Amino acid sequence: MSDIQSMLGKEVEVIASGTTYRGVLIEVSDAEVHIRTSMQWVALPVSSVSAVKLAGEVKREAEREGILPGGNDTT
Repeated sequence: MSDIQSMLGKEVEVIASGTTYRGVLIEVSDAEVHIRTSMQWVALPVSSVSAVKLAGEVKREAEREGILPGGNDTT
């Protein structure tokens, strides 16, 4: 994972308690991760967050692994 501070103000995908949230990363503290989605502001407890990635990074990983079209799958 990239340095989370470098993601502030950028579009991210946050996985927390098995749910993926997509929005702009606003703030990260010891207790919560705050993002602004297209519909609302979301505050997620840090203890429930399993991943924070730049938006699109998940798709690029899937393409690279050959799960989505456009990857380097040569089968």
